[in-house]
Amino acid sequence: MAGLGARLAATGGPDLRDFGAVPAGPGEPVTEVGRAGRTRWRNRTTVIVASAVTVALLGCLGAAVFSLIETGGPPESRPASRVSPVPSAAGPVVAGPQPVKQPVRTENDLDRVCADRYYPSAPKPRGDAPHPVLISEGTAGAESRTTRTLNRAAFAGSAADRRTWAPEPARTQLVACLNLAGAGKRIRDCKSGGRTLPLLEGRYTLTVHEVASHRKVLEKALVGAERACPFVVLESDGGTLHSAVRDQQLYDLLRKPVEG
Repeated sequence: MAGLGARLAATGGPDLRDFGAVPAGPGEPVTEVGRAGRTRWRNRTTVIVASAVTVALLGCLGAAVFSLIETGGPPESRPASRVSPVPSAAGPVVAGPQPVKQPVRTENDLDRVCADRYYPSAPKPRGDAPHPVLISEGTAGAESRTTRTLNRAAFAGSAADRRTWAPEPARTQLVACLNLAGAGKRIRDCKSGGRTLPLLEGRYTLTVHEVASHRKVLEKALVGAERACPFVVLESDGGTLHSAVRDQQLYDLLRKPVEG
């Protein structure tokens, strides 16, 4: 065994006596040198293990630093991906009255004045009266509108009355928009086509605009004074009827801005 130790020492290997685990010869006791060898081996092993751990930690730290540099920050700090909104094909909604380049040709064009449109090329209500007016009435439960002509102008008036209260579209200066705003108390029940429908007070707004500028000339609230059941019930009325506005009510409100 001593020969093996000598040969290992000669070749540059460790001296077995440094390990202290094998005696130098038969019956030879373990010396202090052996204990010192074991202590040096443990210290050497501890240093090797500590160095390996240090190298491993440095390697992990280097990888983390590289990842931080590569990504520009920790994963938690990276902004989430965003989806850009698709622009609306309809474009931005413009608020307020809008001009119409085309001139007024039909009554349907004048109905658009009640929907925030105006026609700069239309005649302006300047100077002395009369100022020709078209009455555009909204239909309950529908988006359509109808032109209303006062009986006094349509059947009993003079030619001047008709030019004022039932003018040609291109000569119209004012549009009176009559719209149902709500319902009041119950008046009576009306029978129509085998159905019984309640007739309620109709509450309306009457707004007058200049065709050329959409300037508001008049705005009034009124209650329909016609308490009789209507001769014709429209499908758009649904299951409720509203008292209608009489011609005289409209004439009384419109006479001043129209006739002066």
